Amino acid sequence: MNRRVLEADNPLRVGETILIPVAEVLSFSEVWGEGAAFACLKRAKAVVAIGPRGAFALDLVGQSVSLEELADEVSGLKELVAGVRSSGVGNKE
Repeated sequence: MNRRVLEADNPLRVGETILIPVAEVLSFSEVWGEGAAFACLKRAKAVVAIGPRGAFALDLVGQSVSLEELADEVSGLKELVAGVRSSGVGNKE
């Protein structure tokens, strides 16, 4: 069985900015007879930055990524971003 998901990790505060790392988690399992194999890999995929100038997403090479499209792929990311914004971080004045 192979599985691939994108997950948001815990937010980190750096000065006035909150960073939300997004990781790709890949897992593999195979069972045959009396044997089994399992493997898992977690690697960075993107980062969401929320600060005084608003919120945006970047891939690992620094290219802009659509925050809306990323949030559609990552379970719970919309709620996490909304929670950070409701705390007063990233609200444009």
